[in-house]
Amino acid sequence: THYEGLLELLNEMNTILEAIQRSLDMYLETKRQCFPRFSFLSNDDLLEILGQSKNPEAVQPHLKKCFDNIKSLDISKMKDHVEGTHMNSADGEKVEFKNIIRLEGVIEGWLCSLEAMMQATLKDVLRACKLDLKKYLTKRDKWIGNWPGQMLITSSQIQWTSDCEKALDRGDKKGLKSMRKKQVAMLDKFSEAIRGNLTKLQRLKLVALVTIEVHSRDIIEKMLKSGITSHNAFEWQSQLRLYWEEDDCVIRQVLAHFSYGYEYLGNSGRLVITPLTDRCYMTLTTALHLHRGGSPKGPAGTGKTETVKDLGKSLGMYVIVINCSEGLDYKSMGRMFSGLAQSGAWGCFDEFNRINIEVLSVVAQQIMSIFQAMSNGAKRFVFEGREIKLNHSCGIFITMNPGYAGRTELPDNLKSMFRPIAMIVPDSTMISEIILFGEGFSQTKALARKVNTLYSLAVQQLSKQDHYDFGLRALVSVLKYGGRKKRLNPDMPDEEVLLLAMKDMNLAKLTAADLPLFNGVTSDLFPGVDVPHLDYSIM
Repeated sequence: THYEGLLELLNEMNTILEAIQRSLDMYLETKRQCFPRFSFLSNDDLLEILGQSKNPEAVQPHLKKCFDNIKSLDISKMKDHVEGTHMNSADGEKVEFKNIIRLEGVIEGWLCSLEAMMQATLKDVLRACKLDLKKYLTKRDKWIGNWPGQMLITSSQIQWTSDCEKALDRGDKKGLKSMRKKQVAMLDKFSEAIRGNLTKLQRLKLVALVTIEVHSRDIIEKMLKSGITSHNAFEWQSQLRLYWEEDDCVIRQVLAHFSYGYEYLGNSGRLVITPLTDRCYMTLTTALHLHRGGSPKGPAGTGKTETVKDLGKSLGMYVIVINCSEGLDYKSMGRMFSGLAQSGAWGCFDEFNRINIEVLSVVAQQIMSIFQAMSNGAKRFVFEGREIKLNHSCGIFITMNPGYAGRTELPDNLKSMFRPIAMIVPDSTMISEIILFGEGFSQTKALARKVNTLYSLAVQQLSKQDHYDFGLRALVSVLKYGGRKKRLNPDMPDEEVLLLAMKDMNLAKLTAADLPLFNGVTSDLFPGVDVPHLDYSIM
């Protein structure tokens, strides 16, 4: 700065740069108002997309950031324009659009058309899929091959709800008993199909459908045990029920009711629904009904985020998961909330209490203004000094890990806007049983108990090492690996396959002192079962 005039020049440049940055932010904000899902992208990503607006092919890699599971579009080049004909999911499923979309003009324009066309297409497909199911009620294996996985589950749930209500309205147990019989027979057929030779996509569809149908069977069992004979009973009203009313799919639970979101989800798998999940669903749907947020709390690996995501899948919503950290400021949070309010998507803010307390007090005001506008039934409202539209299907959820270092206690005005639910211990045995069923194993109850016992004994008896993980995530990956092993060795007995999978996944990470302990536990749990020696040298 000893050069004459240099300091003034640098200051002037700095002022100009700040003005450019402000103008750029305002320009990007106008684009975000046209297509609200741009709010979930960083400025760099958004600039890259806007820079490629004349070239739809170059925008394809960014679609996954704006939609739940649209990985790419099938694009055809015409003489004077480009059009989109199909959407493809990350798992290889292809769905044809109801009408073709012209990919021309400003990019936010045709992305809005893409969003509207995705929803219209899925509504059409669901209507047709539901009618088709009525023809194939006894031959569901044929019906599964003809439709996208998301619509299979939704139409199957609509059919199940109406069947249950008819059975309950009879006023005796006979209706439910015959439903249980049908449900068990259908699951047996599905289990047989899973053991067969399926493509990757067919297997994904079937496993997700089985996971939901097993829960439907459990609800029928529960209602039979409780002696429920009316559809007004709380046991039935507290379930997540899907109806087709006035040419639209509607979801009801207790007092709450929602319209289906028609976000394309592909075949991203579904969560095993346990009584804890059901209780969490009820709290979250009631929170949405009261124009509040939901706040699952509990230690790591209890399924807080997954439960919010899976409820979103049941309602056909777009769920964005944001991992919070100390680095988040009120501006970036405001941009997220603005995007959620305008697009009607759900935001799940993970580890919310890691955000600095100064930021949280501003965030409380931002969230309050959204919830207030929803309570007033407003179509538009003022957010951060700018008037924006409000889509009433939006939801804000926060998950928290209580009692860790570096986490703040939430301010009271923020706490009051979120309904809390404690997620403590997931039902690992039930989860294992349903995953094993979905992977095509038989005698799942006994096997699930053994796997669960092995993992709980491993936690108690083995030494404490940083790299050991015998929690729910590790358990699920072992069972999925067991399923792959079973398909590679179809003639091997189930117990051998499972024991082999558990040894493959765990032996390599055990210390020399823990190895004999682990082997001792496995030989007690699986007496007389010898692990076959597989040659892994050819990799």
